[in-house]
Amino acid sequence: MFIKFEDISDEVLIDCRTKEEFAEMPLFDKNIPIIDKKTHNMIKRFYPCALFVILFSLIKNKDSIRKKILEYSVQGEKKVVFGCSRGRLRSPIMCLYARYIGVESVVLSKGIKRFFKTSSQKNNILE
Repeated sequence: MFIKFEDISDEVLIDCRTKEEFAEMPLFDKNIPIIDKKTHNMIKRFYPCALFVILFSLIKNKDSIRKKILEYSVQGEKKVVFGCSRGRLRSPIMCLYARYIGVESVVLSKGIKRFFKTSSQKNNILE
C-alpha cells in the first residue's frame, strides 16, 4: 500500500492536501483536496476526531473526488500515488477510496512534508 519516493516511476502523482498546502509545498503534479483549509485547521486543534472528519468530507464530496481520480488516472488505466503531509490519514483514505472505485493506487511513504525544509521556505526540496 506504500511506496518510497525513489520507487515512483510513471505513476500519476496526486496530492490530497488542501489547495494552500499544495501551493506552499508542490511536490506532486495534481491536487485533489480531501478537506479544505478551514477543516484542516479544525482537525489540528482536535486531532482525535480527524479520521471521522476526513471520512465525512470524502463521503460528502465523493462524486467530485471520484470524477477527478478517474480523470487523472485515465479512467483507471494508470496507477496513482497519493500523498499528504505525513502519509497517515488523508492519502491512505484517498488510496482506499481509489481502490474501491477500481483504480490501482498506493500512498507515498512518510508523506510530502519531509521533502521541504520548512513550510515557510517555498520550493526548497531537500535532496
